[in-house]
Amino acid sequence: MASLPKPVVSSQCLGYLRRLAGIQSAKPTSVFRQQIRGKKKNAKGPHVVNVRLLEDIKGYGRKGSIIPVAPGRMRNIYYPQRKAEYVTKAQMRTTNPKEILAERDYSFGVPQPEATFQSDDDKTVDVQVKLLTPKRAAEIIEAYIPPALTFYRVPIAEPVPEPVPPEPIGNSINAIGGEAPVRSSRVVKPSITRIFGSVTTADIVESIKAVLAESEDGARVVLAPEDIRIDEKASEDAGIEVDRLKALGNYSIEVRLKGVDPVRRLVSVKEQETDT
Repeated sequence: MASLPKPVVSSQCLGYLRRLAGIQSAKPTSVFRQQIRGKKKNAKGPHVVNVRLLEDIKGYGRKGSIIPVAPGRMRNIYYPQRKAEYVTKAQMRTTNPKEILAERDYSFGVPQPEATFQSDDDKTVDVQVKLLTPKRAAEIIEAYIPPALTFYRVPIAEPVPEPVPPEPIGNSINAIGGEAPVRSSRVVKPSITRIFGSVTTADIVESIKAVLAESEDGARVVLAPEDIRIDEKASEDAGIEVDRLKALGNYSIEVRLKGVDPVRRLVSVKEQETDT
């Protein structure tokens, strides 16, 4: 049996039927839909708030000024203590612009160092006033320095010289005693005891300065090693040089300042005990 021919339906008829049925073609939806987010709102509040100061605040401004401050400072300190009040935008529009400050006044209420200007003449006069006259310096040294300055040094061990044996006067025999007379033994002059590390005029100056530093006037005395004179004849055998002492003993010194009589003192160099 011959099959019936299939009816030919044009695409225009199908489209017409869909429109009659109210069916609209829709695009296939994807399982994974892209989520479109809106603009994220700023969760943080303003960095500063405008406030009116109800009293003078050091480092911020005077009473009545409108300044920006941190919200936390206003919320936790100024507002509870009634030091400032909030200013709304409407109040800002009606406020005198001279009362509004762009930022806090960091220098308000803070003492500023005074700038001093001195000419070269003023500086010279100032130095001259602070220095002591030689006469006043000598009086201070005389009053504060003790009669003797003591230094301790380790002695240098030297061999003890042997005594010289006595010598007979002649070969003749004494008629009374039967022995020849003898000369007395020669007296050996004791040698000096030299030390490790000599005591210099610089050491003496440092010792004097240490004593003078305990008083306000004494600290102003100016001394140099050249102002110290060892009042002993320089001799290598005596352990004395122009600017140093090299042996144990007591020595006289002079503190010489220009234009005044020298101040005399004693320097005692003693043996320093060592642990054996």
